[in-house]
Amino acid sequence: MCGRTACTLDPQDVRSACAYTNRQGRRMRPRWRNPGGGAGGGGGNHGNKGTGQTSKQKDNTKQQSDGTQYTPKKYWPSYNLSPTQVMPVLVSSSHFDKQQNNNESDTKTQSVGERELCPMQWGLVPSWHKGNPSTVAYKMNNCRSEGMTEKVSFKRPFEKGKRCVVLADGFYEWKTGKDGTKQPYFIYLNQTTPVTDSQLRIDPDITAPPEQDDMLEEEEVKGQEWTGHRLLTMAGLFDIWRPADGSDPLYTFTVITIESHPSFSWLHHRMPAVLDGEDAIRNWLDYGTVPHKQAMSLIKAVDSLAWHPVTTQVGNSRYKEKNCVKPIELGKPPKSASSNLMSSWLSKGSTASPKNSQETADEKRGKKRPQPSASKPSPMMAWLKKANSDEKLQKVTGGPPTPKKAKTL
Repeated sequence: MCGRTACTLDPQDVRSACAYTNRQGRRMRPRWRNPGGGAGGGGGNHGNKGTGQTSKQKDNTKQQSDGTQYTPKKYWPSYNLSPTQVMPVLVSSSHFDKQQNNNESDTKTQSVGERELCPMQWGLVPSWHKGNPSTVAYKMNNCRSEGMTEKVSFKRPFEKGKRCVVLADGFYEWKTGKDGTKQPYFIYLNQTTPVTDSQLRIDPDITAPPEQDDMLEEEEVKGQEWTGHRLLTMAGLFDIWRPADGSDPLYTFTVITIESHPSFSWLHHRMPAVLDGEDAIRNWLDYGTVPHKQAMSLIKAVDSLAWHPVTTQVGNSRYKEKNCVKPIELGKPPKSASSNLMSSWLSKGSTASPKNSQETADEKRGKKRPQPSASKPSPMMAWLKKANSDEKLQKVTGGPPTPKKAKTL
């Protein structure tokens, strides 16, 4: 299964990491489009260019005619993303070409490339759903491949070509031990170096998403290609839910899961359907050329993942610190701040004994304090010296030291 991910790149970096070769042989960065003007749909400023500055999150709660409410969300890079939050998703530009045909006056929906990046909310809300969309999102974050052509919530978008590629740095999975404890692992695409860091540029103290561009046009790659880590590319389905009041639609997605590859089954019996390679991604997105029955052949277990254990703190969806993706050494729990402070204090104490105030005052006046005589050890030191001597004698003779005879009275 897949219920927690990390996606830490900002929109510009996501575009660079998803550069592709188009049919004309040119390397392109795909367009970034907030559908309806707001990530995940619903709300936003159409055509607004972000300032890059942060602001307090506005209350964008939508009140429907039937009394239900939902709050549109924006994409916010994070080390710890859970269902109902927003992630970047790749789709075919043909989906927006259809919108253009239905609304010739709206030039903003015109697409010039083959694929586009859209931030969508995790947890598929079927287009035919009635009522509050948040009531179904948590139940629809994953789509089992075995039921993709049977369950109507997934069958309809699949047959209509609403296929997408869900992007992330990686996902988290928990291994349950024999004693019932759960150890989280961070899983990502195999690459030259492990994904132990990221390009997150968001200040963790900021409590609201920064302003973002609603539209970043497709552009040709000129100069250096993306040198960061490879993004995990998971097969998914998306759908568009339209509010009863006619406001901006809500774009949502689900991650397709399959039986795990033998190399991964030790960790969990299910895994996301990974699209490894440009050909697999192109064929999954190109629903016009590759019909849904043929596309099913792309949903298979591949041996292309790497992983490492991470902190158990990632189990808390509100915990979003950088160490979420940092590898740990099992069996060696990380030291707390208090234990580090104690270790530092002990190390200092072992190299030099603290001086009392009288010693410090005497040194300032140049007065030397008398040192204890080495020829007259204290009673305690004399006892310890004798005990040590007896222990050495025992090691040499192979038995206990001969006790002294008691004095007769």
